[in-house]
Amino acid sequence: MPSDLPPPSVLLDAAATWSTSVGHGGAVELVEEWLWPHGQSRVAHVRTGAGDVVVKWERSARNVEREAEALRRYVPVLGDDAGQLLAADVDAHVLVMTHVPGTLGAGAVALDPDVHRQAGALLARLHASAPAVPDEGYGERLLAELDEKISAHAGLVDAADLVRLRAVAAPVAHVRSVRLVPTHRDYGPRNWLVDAQGRVRVIDFAHCEPSPWAVDLQKLTMREWRGRPDLEAAFLEGYGRVPDDEDRLVLRAYVALSTLAIIAWSIAHDDPAFEAEARSVLAGLVAG
Repeated sequence: MPSDLPPPSVLLDAAATWSTSVGHGGAVELVEEWLWPHGQSRVAHVRTGAGDVVVKWERSARNVEREAEALRRYVPVLGDDAGQLLAADVDAHVLVMTHVPGTLGAGAVALDPDVHRQAGALLARLHASAPAVPDEGYGERLLAELDEKISAHAGLVDAADLVRLRAVAAPVAHVRSVRLVPTHRDYGPRNWLVDAQGRVRVIDFAHCEPSPWAVDLQKLTMREWRGRPDLEAAFLEGYGRVPDDEDRLVLRAYVALSTLAIIAWSIAHDDPAFEAEARSVLAGLVAG
């Protein structure tokens, strides 16, 4: 765990400041805290005089800015199906949000078709939270970004596999125009909360930004949907749309790009399990 994480008092102080600002006392109690070995964020469930809140510190300035913007612009449409923004100190990288119940969608919950159906419906609401914006030349730019990743990570992946990976993604260059919607960009059970009644909610908008809608199928394609077409079908039923040929070209190229990024990130952060998962996806892609 990195030694430069802020102490819990930073999160508690932010919760106390918010509680005082809305006319309640500043006394707070730490209920639960979540830390991850990568040290990129610190999250706490805090009880205040004004109610329970979640306070999040995010290491990346870009991520905290994206999350704050998403919470202001897009997430309100989800109501109590997502944590809503209460206060933000972007300079301090700290956000205070409403607390939503549930536990992370891991284990058997992550393989429940009804959970995927609900998650699909939630994602459709997020994607509809702002008008879609046409974007010309997206496919060519996505392929150019993959070429940059291939060049940057040439030492991490077998050269022949990189050639095949590029060939798999190359048809995306024919996708001239797409429509950009507010996408989560880290959508999967690790960012779904499921309560005791089986209701699904969504958290963590640190990567949220306008993209083609199919980009939000990336994590699921790489994990839970592998060998589980029933989960994909349930999700798309909830979403109310099935990817067309161009959507699938975008998704395949984005998965290729993400796979290389995840391998590099995993090596840099000493996460061999995450790396092995990405290399398994890579092997499937290049095998055709």
